[in-house]
Amino acid sequence: MQKLKVLVFTLFLLVNYSVYSQDKTLDDLFLVFNEIDINEKPDEALDILDKIYEYTNINQPQLATEYIARALFICDSIIQDSSKSIEWKEKLAIIYLEEENLDQAMRYIVEVKNYYYNTGDSLKYAYSLYYLGNIYTALNVPEIATQEYDKALGIFLRFNEKKGLVLVNIQKSSILYDAYDVEAAFEELFKTLKQIDDDAELKALVNKAIGVLYAEEYDVDSAYFFLSQAVIGFTEAENFVYVADCYVELGKLYIENEEFESAEDYLKKAEALYNEFYAKHKLATTSNLLGYSNFLQNKFSSSIGYLNLGLDAALNYENNDEKLFAYDYLAQIYSKQGNLKLANEYLNLYNEELNNNFEKIAEQGYAEVILTFQNEEKQKEIELLEKEDALKSQLLKNKQQQIYGAILVMVLLLLFAILLYYYMQKQKKVNKLLQEQNRKINLQKKEIESQSKILEKATRNLVHQKDEIQNKNKKITSSINYASRIQKSMLAPSRVFEKYFEDHFILYKPKETVSGDFYWISEIREQKPSLFKLEENDFNKIVVAVVDCTGHGVPGAFMSMLGDAYLNQIINVQHIYDPSKILEELHKAIRATLQQEHTENNDGMDVALCVIDKKNRTLEYSGAKNPLVYVQNDKMFRIHGDLMSIGGLQREKERIFEKHTIDITTKTYIYLYSDGYQDQFGGEFGRKFMAVQFRDVLLRNHKESFEKQRQELITEFKNWKGKKYSQMDDITVVGFTL
Repeated sequence: MQKLKVLVFTLFLLVNYSVYSQDKTLDDLFLVFNEIDINEKPDEALDILDKIYEYTNINQPQLATEYIARALFICDSIIQDSSKSIEWKEKLAIIYLEEENLDQAMRYIVEVKNYYYNTGDSLKYAYSLYYLGNIYTALNVPEIATQEYDKALGIFLRFNEKKGLVLVNIQKSSILYDAYDVEAAFEELFKTLKQIDDDAELKALVNKAIGVLYAEEYDVDSAYFFLSQAVIGFTEAENFVYVADCYVELGKLYIENEEFESAEDYLKKAEALYNEFYAKHKLATTSNLLGYSNFLQNKFSSSIGYLNLGLDAALNYENNDEKLFAYDYLAQIYSKQGNLKLANEYLNLYNEELNNNFEKIAEQGYAEVILTFQNEEKQKEIELLEKEDALKSQLLKNKQQQIYGAILVMVLLLLFAILLYYYMQKQKKVNKLLQEQNRKINLQKKEIESQSKILEKATRNLVHQKDEIQNKNKKITSSINYASRIQKSMLAPSRVFEKYFEDHFILYKPKETVSGDFYWISEIREQKPSLFKLEENDFNKIVVAVVDCTGHGVPGAFMSMLGDAYLNQIINVQHIYDPSKILEELHKAIRATLQQEHTENNDGMDVALCVIDKKNRTLEYSGAKNPLVYVQNDKMFRIHGDLMSIGGLQREKERIFEKHTIDITTKTYIYLYSDGYQDQFGGEFGRKFMAVQFRDVLLRNHKESFEKQRQELITEFKNWKGKKYSQMDDITVVGFTL
């Protein structure tokens, strides 16, 4: 966090831009262009128009479109240069795409694509395919969009064009994520990250995309890490508008996590950068998010102020989504304040804008069909003219035929006699050929009968192979079931928890037969000389852990066996009882066993581990990503684990885990869990259950008996998952009271 603040401070010290200077530069360009004779100096005029385009294409698209039209006039009518004309048409298509004017964008980008294809300019052709894919994505036709992206990607790979590779793969990952293939979306982005060498800006683009996906998955820590990496990369590349975009994503992230102070800090930094670098069209987003943050905190006066600023910016730059956002929350605020007149006005504006958007989408959805229909109509007109020309030509030929009619009849009669003679000779040959073909058919019949026997034998072999495969599957299933019994036998039975705790529950639900999750408990006995007899209750500490290993099924089960063995060794053999030291030793053991220093293996585990001192009434906790949740006096508290896992990639010199101490002199309800429950997809919209909703279930039921708490969790999970979605991951939740 401190490093990021230093970067932001340095950014403002090094850069000395101002909106005034840019406006002045743009006005100067307009004056220079108006003084040029475009017929005498067309190339100089095009250079100035290019600079005007750079200033206006994002913030003033309507103005940019006007000056592109002047550039096209120069290219087409004065210098008659089709290559320059097509470059300006490509810029026009991109503006229309950004403005969501998809029919015009489609019209121009198809023309650009065909030109580059016919001229053999492969790289520019690939970029036009990329833009065409973006149009199909906006039209919500992901199948066709993916086809265009794949064609572009093949060309980018052939020419080692890293920028095109990054742009295409980011779009493809977005399509995969929208199709709920979350794992494939992340895999696409991480694979892309490995393919980039030293380009800071391209790495930053991929890191930003990864951070946004983690934010969508409500993985706050991972999202913050990758978005921070993106900020560093964009700062190095001096792309400060993209830095601001990352701040906006961080702001959204912290709003969702209810850390409003951090959220508003990032949003105000983004707002300052957008003003500094003339990206005012994005101010609607920052203002609306600041309004939303204040709305969630019931600061309605501040929220109204920010939302009105966002609405002004959205109206100024025709940002339909932000207009809808501002109308929606202004209506909600005035409704809460009892000002029903204003609430109704903003609600009517919201519905009117929504209807306009639907009409626009409907029109754009048929944009390509309309263009195709127009092209077909033109083609029909051309074919009709061709038929008329052919008919005139045929009439002329008929007149010539009439002149030579009599001669032609005589020639035809002679030809008929000759053809009749040749026909008789040919018929004899045909009869011979038929006899030969009959002989060949008989041979083929025998060959088919032989092949039929071969096929019957092959079928028998296939049936035998099928039986062998079924037997092997049966043996494999039997082996996995036996492995499950072994794995379950290493888990402590419920009676062990009954020995140490007043009440408890264990919710253990593997995704497959064997699991990558496990829970672990052990008592720590007082160290006495060998002459003393150890009594049944002669212990003063209890260690409880919930562990989530990489993967699930058989790979996860292997990791869980390693974790169980090393916990036994570290605690019961090495007698290490400090929770932070236990995790540090476990990390070293896993990395050493899997030789992660020398291989590409990055498997590991997330752990929540606590040591309970019943004598001194304290609980010590350390976590590798997984948190600890506890309730005291009807109030829930959460302690975050460290951002690092056990095992896997290690960039730091030594991995250190923090220890937290909780006073348990009052009655305390403790909950340890893996992320399988909160990451389950389901509900009406197919989203994740989320950590906030999971903690709400725990708090709502914490005073019930622990068996009833367990049943409530099971019922809530089944209702959320429904019949449409399958279980996504292993689930382990352990709760107990002290």
